[in-house]
Amino acid sequence: MGSKDEKPMELGSGKQLLFDDLFLEESNGVSLVTEKAFQDPVPVLTADQPWEEFGIGPFNTVIRENGAFRMWYDAVADGEDTQTHRALCHAESEDGVHWTKSEIVQIEFRGSKNNSIVAPSRMAGASVFRDDHAPASERYKLWTKYYATGKEKEQGITGLWGMVSPDGLHWSRCDAGYPLWNGNAADSQSFCFWDEDLEKYVGFVRIKERPEGRGRTCSAGIMFSDDFREWTRAEKVFKPDDIDEDSPVPGALVTRPTVDFYTPGGMKVPGVANAYILMPSAYYHWQEDAFPSTVDVRLATSRDCVTWWQHPDREPFLRLGPDGSANGSMVYANPWLTPVGDELWMYYGGVGHDHRDENRDPSMAGVFRARIRQDGFVSVHAGYGGGAFTTPLVTFSGSRLEVNMDGSAGGWLQVEIQSADGQPLASYGLDQCDTIRANSVAKVITWKGSSDLSALKETPVRLRFVMRSTKLFAFQFAA
Repeated sequence: MGSKDEKPMELGSGKQLLFDDLFLEESNGVSLVTEKAFQDPVPVLTADQPWEEFGIGPFNTVIRENGAFRMWYDAVADGEDTQTHRALCHAESEDGVHWTKSEIVQIEFRGSKNNSIVAPSRMAGASVFRDDHAPASERYKLWTKYYATGKEKEQGITGLWGMVSPDGLHWSRCDAGYPLWNGNAADSQSFCFWDEDLEKYVGFVRIKERPEGRGRTCSAGIMFSDDFREWTRAEKVFKPDDIDEDSPVPGALVTRPTVDFYTPGGMKVPGVANAYILMPSAYYHWQEDAFPSTVDVRLATSRDCVTWWQHPDREPFLRLGPDGSANGSMVYANPWLTPVGDELWMYYGGVGHDHRDENRDPSMAGVFRARIRQDGFVSVHAGYGGGAFTTPLVTFSGSRLEVNMDGSAGGWLQVEIQSADGQPLASYGLDQCDTIRANSVAKVITWKGSSDLSALKETPVRLRFVMRSTKLFAFQFAA
């Protein structure tokens, strides 16, 4: 139970996610479980316009502002001097489910400006973010791959570009520092945002490698910038590991990893300091023809956006839909996590054909919505036989303890506050803790009816959670 020189973790009054093993210093009868997002079966946006004749692409962005929703979506049509014409388009929604494609009247497409296109064509993989740290003229920013024409390629206009906008509708390209080639690959969807904890721009990118004797492999990398123009070189932070490499597959193996990561899907958890998730797209290809060439979404978590925890069972966080559906072969997580009530909503691109298929039905693709409970990425789970865990030494500055838990009908939870040497503190032992039965994102813990912990502020303590048939997602010493 720690040493006498153990330095306590300073929790303040912020929320603490139980999405890795950080707080499980001692445990029995409990396990970490990666939760599954609830995926609505019907897409919220599909192709029905001329500038979308080849369908809705998988790389989109949704942001909620002033209670309403905005989407920047990936439209695919017949190309001009390129294989395909990709355009960034805009749609709006009051409820996040029913969407109206905006009539922007700005960018010409086949002789008409009556369309939803908001930025120059031949773009793909755009990820938009609102940057309240920036001046109003650059309130919105994006990263995108620019599909250059043959003439533009000769001029070096290809690769990963940054763009800025005052309103998310009128975009100008950042020429300084771009195109960006600092160990990153421009294709797929690269995520970037301003991180108020690090006070830097953070970018998650795709890194391509060709190890000697192996085929191409793709991993997730990270980059940093102070000004959105000059970026550090991409550092690999998430890749297929031994569990992926050693997983059983049928038939003959190809001389390449059987899975790699097509998009990184890195973002902050809203409202929680120093909490990040990756939703990387796992691309499976274990036979000579890259069969099955399918994609679903994993989950990894981090407290510093560099070191990542992933559950060894490798269960998908976003699964494929039914065979023959518009998300039945590939799914790609899109930015960002959107708080709605007690839930987090996320949007993802669904595709009904595999990655090799050249005959693509535009109706077999769209933008889908998924939902989880607030903080509901990973839980500490105790089964019917019960279990317990004890945290490392911590200090706090709040005045009450709240937990995010799901005990259903037969579950219960008690919390004991202990001294540094593991002894229950007077008035805060298990015998004094009122039994908590709840399914709540912010259930207050009480000891003989009292929740007041003011007397313990800044005192090094341990927490012992004892529970049965319960999922515990987070705790917080709230102010």
